[in-house]
Amino acid sequence: MKEITDLTVTQIRVFPVYVVPLSRITTKSCIERIRADLSIGEIEPVSFVGGTGPVIFRRGEIKGGNRIIVINGMTIEPRRILLEVAGTSKEAHQVYNALLSSIDSEIGIDSGKLQSPLITSEKTQCSATLDFPFWSLFNNSFIEFLNSEVKKKATSKIAKGSVSPLLAEAEISYQITDKTITENKIGMSPKRFTIALRAGTTLEARRYFLSSPFDSDTHLKLVRYLERAITKTS
Repeated sequence: MKEITDLTVTQIRVFPVYVVPLSRITTKSCIERIRADLSIGEIEPVSFVGGTGPVIFRRGEIKGGNRIIVINGMTIEPRRILLEVAGTSKEAHQVYNALLSSIDSEIGIDSGKLQSPLITSEKTQCSATLDFPFWSLFNNSFIEFLNSEVKKKATSKIAKGSVSPLLAEAEISYQITDKTITENKIGMSPKRFTIALRAGTTLEARRYFLSSPFDSDTHLKLVRYLERAITKTS
């Protein structure tokens, strides 16, 4: 695997009822403190009245070591805090800690509870060049079917048809076994592991879009494992 680009991580933290002090976070003073501390470019909604609906922050940044961590978005809801960064899971954690620090400095919060969510889920996406052709993800009989029967039906007097696979995807479902999660009325929706040809590239380029419901380290390890497994048997 090489030329890894467009790495983004989304983290969702889910809390018990009343842990997220949304009505205090959505005060004008706290919103403005977050805007300043995390260099936020956009905030939605603009109105700070009520404190019951979600507040969304977009296009921010913080300094992380020797680089800038770009914040694509953050959403604070009554029971969830979501954030997406252009970077790794470690950098996403840095952004979350910076958010809590900013909130605490303005209104004072029980950061211990906000550091202990019931569930933290992650999604990682990136583009990368892999050392195998996209065809190798599919059964030979299926590829033969595409290149013969489907291609034949797609060809007519006015146009010659061609067939290319674009997407390989698996669904991951969950059966919750932790009573704490079920007692708090929290579900876990199915997630997807996806490998697709990168838009605007060719089969020969072997450039892929990759998405998984894991932290960035696990995501990259799984992709490398797949690459080794396929190249070993080809």
